[in-house]
Amino acid sequence: MKAARVIDPAQQPDRTKVLFGATVTIADEDDNHRTLTIIGDDETDAGAGRIGWNSPIARALRGASVGDVRRVTLPGGETEYEVMSLCYPDP
Repeated sequence: MKAARVIDPAQQPDRTKVLFGATVTIADEDDNHRTLTIIGDDETDAGAGRIGWNSPIARALRGASVGDVRRVTLPGGETEYEVMSLCYPDP
């Protein structure tokens, strides 16, 4: 717990990349869109689009910018997602 720190998504210094707290819209190879928010692993609710920082999709998206394509290995196989949009809460 000594290494733990609170991160305010509204204060992310680089709002052009997927970091903690980002809300990201991604599209798969069939152009199906999903909107996800990257949050703490203990706060996840996949049905509401809230995925943990250490989930496979979040790990693949970390550091991505709009237009980047990332490959994700899921239980059903590999899928590619393109980052369509990215935003953070207002400060």
